[in-house]
Amino acid sequence: MAFKDRPFFRRMLDFDELMRRGRPVNASDLAKKWETSTKTVQRFVDEMRNQFDAPIEWKAKEGRYVYADPNYHLPWLPVEGSDLFAIGVAMKVLQMYEGTPAAADMKAIFKRLSEFMPPEVKISPSSLVEKLYVQHQAGRPVAAPVWDAVATALREKVALEFEYTKPTGEHRKRTVEPYTLVLASSDWFLLAHDPDEDDVPVKVFYLTRISEPKVTTRRFVLPKDFRPENYLGQSMGAYVGKKPFRFRVRVDAEIANWVVEVHWHEKQKIERLKDGSIELELPAATLLEARRFILSMGKYARAISPDEVVADVKEHVAALARAYAGT
Repeated sequence: MAFKDRPFFRRMLDFDELMRRGRPVNASDLAKKWETSTKTVQRFVDEMRNQFDAPIEWKAKEGRYVYADPNYHLPWLPVEGSDLFAIGVAMKVLQMYEGTPAAADMKAIFKRLSEFMPPEVKISPSSLVEKLYVQHQAGRPVAAPVWDAVATALREKVALEFEYTKPTGEHRKRTVEPYTLVLASSDWFLLAHDPDEDDVPVKVFYLTRISEPKVTTRRFVLPKDFRPENYLGQSMGAYVGKKPFRFRVRVDAEIANWVVEVHWHEKQKIERLKDGSIELELPAATLLEARRFILSMGKYARAISPDEVVADVKEHVAALARAYAGT
């Protein structure tokens, strides 16, 4: 249920705001404002005292409630200045992915949280922007209607219809059961089950290749044993449905220290050699991702195993050599 649909929390905010602004707060006025009875208001005040330790006192001469401790703050928003800064950093980092509405959503959340903070810990959103610069990252922009439809289908656990376009230009209408949203290599993916391809438990869809999304009313049950890491944990990219394997690459001493600094995968293995070079072992689900990783290091990296990866890299290196032979 959405926050705005919960009367008790709306009343908490309203009550707290009135108290802090020094407005007269009594059961009669609140009952009229909230369109309820004075007994309901009294039960609300008791609940605030019992469940949230609110130091609410009744000033009989003044005919109003007051906070005995003016420094009291609602405990369900225990965000301090450092916490707000961390949220602001997350907001700023999400700007690397401005192709989605997520960045704008984070900005709005930060602003609302900042407004809730007591004056002594408030941080202006603009001050964060000035203190943190995030360099642009290459990525595919996601259309807002697609993002909203995917988010709604995930939240409500209903099937999602859309047109899906492959890089070849092939179009196909699909109706899938969305399981989870994935961010990998600066791209957003949807892990979902397609009932029309029941032999494949989970498929991967680029959000940027989705168009004309429609949230349906058909509900589905997420498999109890579904875990995203079971599908993506054996790969460096967003590849599922393939038999995972491990590959080894030898990296020359010139860039070995840089490679060691980077945490490539939680299941990586690194072996340092006497000449300063290293051997790095990583998981993969396709020859494509292994090849891309090895070739990204240019002449400083060589495939060691398995034989299929070595042959695949050799083939592409030879093709590159032929392409540059005439230049």
